[in-house]
Amino acid sequence: MTIDFSSLKEDEDYFEPGPAGMWLMDDHKWALFIWEQHRQQVGGGRYSLIHADYHWDSTDDFLTDDKAQEKLADADADGLRAMTAASERIKYDSFIAPAVRRGLLSEVHFYCLQADSEPLQENLCKEFDAPQQLHPDVASLAAVVPARPLIFDLCLDLFNRSDKYDEGDLWSDDEVLAFLEAVKHHIKAAELVTISLSFRYSGTADDTRHLAELVVPRITGWRRPSGSG
Repeated sequence: MTIDFSSLKEDEDYFEPGPAGMWLMDDHKWALFIWEQHRQQVGGGRYSLIHADYHWDSTDDFLTDDKAQEKLADADADGLRAMTAASERIKYDSFIAPAVRRGLLSEVHFYCLQADSEPLQENLCKEFDAPQQLHPDVASLAAVVPARPLIFDLCLDLFNRSDKYDEGDLWSDDEVLAFLEAVKHHIKAAELVTISLSFRYSGTADDTRHLAELVVPRITGWRRPSGSG
């Protein structure tokens, strides 16, 4: 995966594969399509999810519409891609709940810093047998032993302390790298890693490009068969 980080820009339709089961996108909504496409390619199954993000992204836009739920359940990969492209109830903050509804997830581990929202509704988790665990700190996330296979999902806005749109108050580079080191074993063990740039939520455009250039090569190196250190 060769990326010109200086050319990255806000683009809700951008997503591309990297090496060894890693994907990069801007709008986080594409994570669900990528997860489901991968699952169908490898022959099914359910996945544990680690979601590391400033935001919960736990909105359930299918909750009150039975017909929409049926459409979601029946959609193949192409149908899911079309729904995502149109932001048809699958959006940047509402892609985890439909993954639960499709039976894709067996458990969800959240490490999120958002204070003005909540995780998944417990009734949804119970209905689809996908318990969630909220990790209050990095040590808790690092210590968890998720069931396999695993998806590691990261949003770069985790590293922006500002809750204002298009404004950056970034973690220091050392803090970002320390976080990655703490969860390195999860990143390396995951069958699939999805990373969202989230332009405007992860600071200024230059902030986002800086975070991408700091984070993506590190993860890419770990994901390669020879990744070490």
